[in-house]
Amino acid sequence: MKQGVHYIGMSVKEYRALPAINYSSLADFNESQDHALMEKKQKSYFEFGSAFESMVEDRVKGTKKFSERFFTCEAPGEMPEDLAEWIEGDVDLSLKYRRKKDGGLHGGSQRLHDWLDECRAHPGAMPMGEDQIETLTIMTDNFLRMQPFADAGNESTLAEILPLASFQVPIVWYTGKPFKGSTAAPGHSMRLKALLDCIIVTDSTVYIFDIKTAADMKRFFWMMRDRYWIQEVHYTAGAGHLFTGKDIVWRFLVSIKAPPYISQPYCIDPAGQISSEFVDPSQYGNVLDKYSELCQQYQDWIDDGRPPKGWKELEKVRIYIK
Repeated sequence: MKQGVHYIGMSVKEYRALPAINYSSLADFNESQDHALMEKKQKSYFEFGSAFESMVEDRVKGTKKFSERFFTCEAPGEMPEDLAEWIEGDVDLSLKYRRKKDGGLHGGSQRLHDWLDECRAHPGAMPMGEDQIETLTIMTDNFLRMQPFADAGNESTLAEILPLASFQVPIVWYTGKPFKGSTAAPGHSMRLKALLDCIIVTDSTVYIFDIKTAADMKRFFWMMRDRYWIQEVHYTAGAGHLFTGKDIVWRFLVSIKAPPYISQPYCIDPAGQISSEFVDPSQYGNVLDKYSELCQQYQDWIDDGRPPKGWKELEKVRIYIK
């Protein structure tokens, strides 16, 4: 592991198998080391976000990723929670029907059985309800009308910008130095990775986009406070190591899953990185310092054998009395 050596262009499958520090594991560890030990399961509601990203890519790049992964399911109601994990894990779906003691199908599980019937008729594909596909289409229409750089006077829409982008690009980098803009002390070498939803590289600038779906903007802000600030700093730090000398421009591209299906771009305000609402200014004066320390603490924890702890330190809650 040589410090400063970078990789880009591996397959997504190779990326996921590579042991390295990613944003999700950092965000879990930032909650607690015990959260970082929890096993991740594929939940059916994750597939909606994946379907949206596929539909967007198909629209701007002419690919067929949506139809290659999903099929229109006519079963009633919402997809059963564990169904996506079963399909992803190539589980024998015939074993998932709920039966009575006499071997007959349990009448109280008709919705599950209807979804299983549909999925067994489309082996390997992920189901998506007709109403969900209609919602995804509206979301995609609004999303591609978005102008992510209107604040800088550029009125280009995503429909015009994203055809220039590469989608699902893995990057890997090594570092033991503080990240640019951070005053944290250097530590030993770490291997880090990120999977970029969309990236555009020009002579002077690297544009990175991360596509998000959310139930509402309030939930997105909660996630921004708890997790997504780590993602933005992690991804832009990686791009800064990989594309030295270029400006790095980041945008969250957020689409809401409920009417009126609003889309909106977001990023951390650079002027707000000091005394930020995302980081306690009494403990950390700069978001980049917090990120550098978090990476080092996480690597130290890995080197110590990833021990559980079982409790968290005191948290002082700010109360605002009316």
